[in-house]
Amino acid sequence: MKIISLDKGCFAFILGLLLWCSHMHANYIDRSVIISFWQSTITGTVTDSGGPLPGVNIYLKDGTSATVSDEKGNFSITASIGDTLVFSFMGMKNVEQVITSQSIDVVMQEDAAQLAEVVINAGYYSVKDKERTGSISRITAKDIEKQPVANPLATLQGRMPGVDVVQNTGVPGGGFSIKIRGRNSLRTGGNDPLYIVDGMPFTADNVSSESAYQGILPFGGSSPLNGLSPNDIESIEILKDADATAIYGSRGANGVVLITTKKGRAEKTTFSVNAYTGVSSVSRFMKLMNTTQYLDMRRQAFINDGFTEIPEWAYDVNGTWDQNRNTDWQEELIGGTAVTQNIEAGISGGSESTRYLVRGTTYKEGTVFPGDFSFRKSALHLNVNHRSADQRFGLNLSANYVASKSDLPGTDLTYKASILSPNAPELYNAEGGLNWENSTWENPLAALNQDYLASNNSLTAGASLSYRLIDGLEAKALMGYADNRLEEKRLSPNTYI
Repeated sequence: MKIISLDKGCFAFILGLLLWCSHMHANYIDRSVIISFWQSTITGTVTDSGGPLPGVNIYLKDGTSATVSDEKGNFSITASIGDTLVFSFMGMKNVEQVITSQSIDVVMQEDAAQLAEVVINAGYYSVKDKERTGSISRITAKDIEKQPVANPLATLQGRMPGVDVVQNTGVPGGGFSIKIRGRNSLRTGGNDPLYIVDGMPFTADNVSSESAYQGILPFGGSSPLNGLSPNDIESIEILKDADATAIYGSRGANGVVLITTKKGRAEKTTFSVNAYTGVSSVSRFMKLMNTTQYLDMRRQAFINDGFTEIPEWAYDVNGTWDQNRNTDWQEELIGGTAVTQNIEAGISGGSESTRYLVRGTTYKEGTVFPGDFSFRKSALHLNVNHRSADQRFGLNLSANYVASKSDLPGTDLTYKASILSPNAPELYNAEGGLNWENSTWENPLAALNQDYLASNNSLTAGASLSYRLIDGLEAKALMGYADNRLEEKRLSPNTYI
């Protein structure tokens, strides 16, 4: 007689049930929890043939984490065993390293081909990036063309170490201030760098007398650099140290901004047309009080100042103005949509001996203020290069003409939008005219009756003649002409009052 043990069968049944439950439970565990559980801090050192390599970009190949090596080449990053780290540094070959332990040491190799291709404009001469001795920062047309801006200085923001570029106003056509390695003078104009366009000095000093002290374009007024079209620029180099003063003397004490415009290429004739349209608005308003909060604050303020009753001139609190009205003045005065339009057309081509480029651009940028105000400019760029058959004689002609107009309201309404009482009167009366509410307030739209018009015509032309006398010896002559004319008008009719 065969006897089956109940205890063994029960034990086997329970064991099988537990295994099945654990399998089902594993299927419902969040994989992100498992991954984060196995992640740890990976450390290491990056070096090259000369020693530790600082500033190396280190990131996971899947793009979830990144870091930069310090001045001693050390780094740390959160990753998992089996992940792939990518090490990237300008002038070096990229390195991909699979993580097998918590400590990784990487030796990067120089990318000779990459360094040989990068040629830096250092002023009166050009030098390969590998051979330069000074600190020179550079951006090219590839970076500039991606940015829909009117002023070429805007393309430098956040792209060059040691270069501080600040926009003085958000109004179209406004100026920029640029400081290279800090402030060197207490004078406002004593910190501006020297600008060189195709070998010719270019004045970036504000030529405005009206807008520099009042109106909508303060702190430098309209920038002459608006006369350069970013689409016509091939590269911008900035000399920061001894390179600047060794070549340009005391004029380069605050650094030098070298702007090189585009040139034709040895290829068949090519026509190009490029256009874009964009819209912009104020992305974030200040958080202001509503009418109830504002009136409570005002009444408490009069009590704190010892008033026993509300004065008759406090129209917002004493009942003269509707205390149930609540207006968001930021939406009313600066809540519009600014439209930007740009159209450019060009023709280029030539042979190995003669190359040419002609490009025309028209640009228009609106404002967020009520009404039809805008900054407009049209630009024409011309460049011709010629080299003789024996490669001894060279000729380079370059010209850039820009006509711009800025018709803006007489006053920036941003400040008014932040200080007006939320229960202030309506902007317009029943007849459609400006509402003055029995002279109890200054209607902010009255500023729109003021006219401000700035017309700027800028011409920059240059020529370069060169002749190679013998191998290694070349005679070269540079000639240039620059003309910048600004006509500025500000009208204040009696309807402004």
